[in-house]
Amino acid sequence: MIVESELLGQISVEEDEVITFPSGLLGFPACRNFVLIPSAREGMYWLQSAEHSPLAFLLVDPFIACEEFVVDVGPGDLADVGANEASQIAILAIVTLSSAEQGGCTVNLQGPLAFNLEKKQAKQIAVANSDFGVRYPIDLSALAEARS
Repeated sequence: MIVESELLGQISVEEDEVITFPSGLLGFPACRNFVLIPSAREGMYWLQSAEHSPLAFLLVDPFIACEEFVVDVGPGDLADVGANEASQIAILAIVTLSSAEQGGCTVNLQGPLAFNLEKKQAKQIAVANSDFGVRYPIDLSALAEARS
C-alpha cells in the first residue's frame, strides 16, 4: 500500500506494517493507523499517519534522550497493546521541533508511546508523577552524536 505524507512523500509499506492506535493519540483521537519509519539518524523515527497526509511526528528513544527517564508500564497499558510483559514493547517519545528563539526542541516524557511491534498495536501512555513533563529540553544534534 502507498501512504501519502506531506513531509516524507509517498511511502510504500505492506499492509501488515500499519500500526494501530485503538484510542488514537492525545489531540488526534480520529487518527488510528500509522506507519513507523526509521529516520536517517539512529534512535529517531517518523510516525506517519496512514489516514492524514499532513500528520507526522518525530519520535526519539526517550532513554537515550534522558538517561534518568524511567517508565513503569502498568498491566492495563500492556493489555491494551496486546502484550503480557514490558519486554514485549518499545517505548518512544514525541519530539516538538522548535527554533532556539522559541526555546529549542523538546520531548514529551509524560506521554510516551508504547509499541507492540509484533502485534502492530500501540498506545500513548500517561506517566504519573513524572519529573520530566511534556516539554523536556532535548538537543537532537547531541543525541545523534551520542548514538554514533
